[in-house]
Amino acid sequence: MDDLVFPGHALEQMRKDGLTKHDVYAVVSDSDEKIERTDGRTLYGRLLDDARYVVVVIEDDARSVVSAWQAKRRSRTRSRRR
Repeated sequence: MDDLVFPGHALEQMRKDGLTKHDVYAVVSDSDEKIERTDGRTLYGRLLDDARYVVVVIEDDARSVVSAWQAKRRSRTRSRRR
């Protein structure tokens, strides 16, 4: 999927969670989960190689990224042993 539009809100949410445009394209192009919603948006989710689970919501008509975030509860973290 090429030429996504990244509005300011989406860029701000991505910045807060440490996500890049490359992360978004990785999720959308090879998602583990894809949900087409009735409001014209599609939700993509993927567990990235670095164990972060990232969710991206796309407005289908405009190819615009509505939001993107790291779903911390679904991300894999290492257990700490003492």
